[in-house]
Amino acid sequence: MAVEMGIFEQEGVVVERVCCPSGTGEMTSKLIDGSLDVAIALTEGLLAGIAKGHDAYKIIGTYVESPLCWAVSVGQESRHVDRRSLKDGVIGVSRIGSGSHIIPYVLAEQEGWLKGSSPADLDFKAPFEFKVLNTFQKMRDSVNDGSSDAFLWEKFTTKPYHDSKEVRLVDTITPPWPAFMIAASVRHLPSTADTAKTCLLARFLRGLTRSVQQFVVPENYEASIAFVQEKMSYTERDVKDWFEGVRYPSAGCATVQQRAMVTCAKTLLEAGVIMKYQETDVQAQLGSKYVDANLAQFL
Repeated sequence: MAVEMGIFEQEGVVVERVCCPSGTGEMTSKLIDGSLDVAIALTEGLLAGIAKGHDAYKIIGTYVESPLCWAVSVGQESRHVDRRSLKDGVIGVSRIGSGSHIIPYVLAEQEGWLKGSSPADLDFKAPFEFKVLNTFQKMRDSVNDGSSDAFLWEKFTTKPYHDSKEVRLVDTITPPWPAFMIAASVRHLPSTADTAKTCLLARFLRGLTRSVQQFVVPENYEASIAFVQEKMSYTERDVKDWFEGVRYPSAGCATVQQRAMVTCAKTLLEAGVIMKYQETDVQAQLGSKYVDANLAQFL
């Protein structure tokens, strides 16, 4: 919307949008190889990438403050009617380390299936078996052919397949951290707090903040609903339901919730995505190694 409205142009920023159909993993790879300057990606993926040693980018802000709502889906003929029966089951995932792999551990934590254990413990027993399926289509096929018990995917992306009865919704999960963060290549980060006020990335964040503020004001409600409906091909009802739940950072996009980052790192540890020393590193170096403190304000 900021591009269409000319907001970035007003800030003196030229933005070229790049589609990354493989999601956060593809975006972080492009930040690392230099083919992307900025990415808006899943919080857990960005944080895990830096924790595992990728130093080509840092987090510079928050795009969507509300958590992403994940649907827990099973096959139409599945025996599962709620989340509790999924313990020790097979969960289909796009790849190890993806949101579809990490968020089941939020479910397990809520159900008390982890009990303080982590993959580093000798007696650790994972609450699920994971089956890597690569694509959303294969994940849906897998729950219907019985090779997996369930998969987790973003609620509104999955909803058309619930409505068509291809798969069945049994629950939803919302992790305790913001859905989407903003990361930038270190090549473009400001060298000092003074240059941070006028640098290209600061102007980008100002433009993005202006855009989301205009998007959510009541007088723009109908236009915003129509915009999302056109871009995403969702029904008007689904867009309105999504709009009621989405929340953008009230203090602007150049902000980061410190406690949420620490909570996310804990879940990444429980999922075996990062090691204990890496989780500790997130807490110790959040404002230096992970987040650019010249651009982003901690809340």
